[in-house]
Amino acid sequence: MMDNKQVIDAGNQDKCYDYHQSANTLFRFMSELDYLLPSLTELSLLPRYVLENVEYLKLEYKGQQVKWLLIPMLCFCDINLHKLSMHVDGLFGNNDGYGEYGLGLDKKWCEEKGLQPVSYLNGKASQTEMLRLVFNQGLDLIDKGKLDESNEDLYDFIITQVSQSKPLWGKMRKGTDEVQKNFHDEREWRFIPNLEDSTSPEFLNDVTTPGITNLKVRQDLSNALQAEKDTHLELGIDIIKYIFVKNSGDKERVLTLLDDNFSRKEALEMATKIVIYNQIVKDW
Repeated sequence: MMDNKQVIDAGNQDKCYDYHQSANTLFRFMSELDYLLPSLTELSLLPRYVLENVEYLKLEYKGQQVKWLLIPMLCFCDINLHKLSMHVDGLFGNNDGYGEYGLGLDKKWCEEKGLQPVSYLNGKASQTEMLRLVFNQGLDLIDKGKLDESNEDLYDFIITQVSQSKPLWGKMRKGTDEVQKNFHDEREWRFIPNLEDSTSPEFLNDVTTPGITNLKVRQDLSNALQAEKDTHLELGIDIIKYIFVKNSGDKERVLTLLDDNFSRKEALEMATKIVIYNQIVKDW
């Protein structure tokens, strides 16, 4: 007797780990072809510092509200192909799209590399209130010089939670502009580099470092981070499922780059992955 326990056919168990209501690919889009080309030649993605609005958490340090955090990361979206156009192009010309150039990476591989789906927080939920409380307690410990080995790991965990969280909706800094976003629709995953042995900061806030809202400051910090090879997300040809370019002229540039930097077999394999966005979007 099996006590009514269901016996699962071992040959079908792998199907349980496929994604059926979300993509089996994680996509990273960007606004310029020149941002994509180095990722192909080097077969790596380089994290950069991203400005995150945290007003929803109501954080305080030395009596001032912390509105922005600067966190190193790579961002991806978990959106099925036929729904990508809103993510790529944005809403109503609001300058909130991410661009027509990008890569699609195998999702299982991304899991192995430690990428994590973002936690979306309702500002009125108890989980958000608890995160607000413990983060403020940590900031108070720093202010009073009481952060030490006895509580440092706990505070690192809290920082990690914040770095992997976003509000359901809010504002985003894009270049020098601010745009309103429904973040939950992005189904974001993140790669946060391990900076334990790095000289780059794990995060900065706009109270102790007001300059982080300046675009040039963020670019300089990102350039310094990208110079540290251990922070890169190294790719393999086999885990790249899609290479997105905007038009046929861009495709020719990518093909030339592949011919110049890879063996014929590798170049042909990568060429089969190229998708011209302006063509395929008409059929979604």
